[in-house]
Amino acid sequence: MDLDQATAGHPAIFIRVDGHIAVANSAALTAAGIDRNTPDPPGGKFDRGPSGELTGIARENAVKLIYSHIPQPSLVQRRRALELAMQDAIRNGVTSVQDYSDWDDFLALEQMEREGGLSLRITEWLSFDDPLDVLEKHRASHPANDPMLHTGMLKGFMDGSLGSRTAALFTPYADDPGNLGIPFYEQNKLNDMTIERAKAGFQIGFHAIGDRAVGMALNAFAAAEMAGYGKDLRFRVEHAQALVPADFERFHELGVIASVQPNHLLTDMHWAETRLGPERAKTSYGWKTFLSSHVPLSFGTDYPVEPVTPFRGLYAAVTRMDEAGETSYHTEEKLTIEQALYAYTQAAAYAEFAETKKGKLAPGQYADFVVLDRDITRIPPSEILKTRILRTVVGGKTVYVDGEIIH
Repeated sequence: MDLDQATAGHPAIFIRVDGHIAVANSAALTAAGIDRNTPDPPGGKFDRGPSGELTGIARENAVKLIYSHIPQPSLVQRRRALELAMQDAIRNGVTSVQDYSDWDDFLALEQMEREGGLSLRITEWLSFDDPLDVLEKHRASHPANDPMLHTGMLKGFMDGSLGSRTAALFTPYADDPGNLGIPFYEQNKLNDMTIERAKAGFQIGFHAIGDRAVGMALNAFAAAEMAGYGKDLRFRVEHAQALVPADFERFHELGVIASVQPNHLLTDMHWAETRLGPERAKTSYGWKTFLSSHVPLSFGTDYPVEPVTPFRGLYAAVTRMDEAGETSYHTEEKLTIEQALYAYTQAAAYAEFAETKKGKLAPGQYADFVVLDRDITRIPPSEILKTRILRTVVGGKTVYVDGEIIH
């Protein structure tokens, strides 16, 4: 392999920015105990050559088999990485994040909080796949009413991504006939797990990008509600990029939140229709249709897959055009600036049960806000991308001003 020649026998793995596909050299595969006889894991796939030999490309859960052999970062390394991520967020005007990281990262955040080292509010998601007793232990380990740090919903993965052609579809990829993507669950097992966790009072959010994956998520939420659980748990689908038309109404009927990241469109628009085909593309990235269907629409950035700045997402939401202003994608789904701002603020707070505390400037709410160099409600959409943060304030305390982090 070319990678073997470049790495001189050192174990090496390079992962796509979205985390759904990677390429490893022969030394890494050997270190992980993986060879041509290793079967594909559930929810994963090793690419193979004509005679069955491994190419080094691993998809979804196959990546985890390799990654599990990489030494874990130290507490010092985790803390430094978290500090850099928080600084990046507040420089870009982000005052609250909903994060999905290792439990050891949450323990590092707890230590940083005790030392006064948190500069923004963090809601840490837990893994849907963890055993219920572990989830309940983790939930009980930290005060739920801590305004700076607490655990939140359970996140599960229904499929992969369109970019890596692992998002689960009902019909094959238009540019890869025979490939339906990789669903991560069998529906009955997924339903049982969802019911069990909803019964325990956990909010649940499912990563689902392909139409089949979105349908599986909605089926699981419907099963939980039929069992008498989850009506008030604000179930969420993260991304929801490709839907069959009928599922917009199912979102509404079930009260499921569409938690999406509009800046993904800027990356995806140059190949999304090639992947999906023109008919399926009509109901992809359907933000206006969600709102027209009376579905709660919450926005985020999906950092570090995409840049943390919300202004890139705001621009995408109101223009549906690339950053050069040359290519568009189904502009009938674009939003007004007021709708997009609401999705990034009040709707995002609602999606984590925090609408009485944050998401708007009002008496009794946290004093979390940013000062911008322009009024983004009154400028041409192309100017949104040029927005600069002058000041970031969290809880009434300035944490960033004039290019400087304030400790």
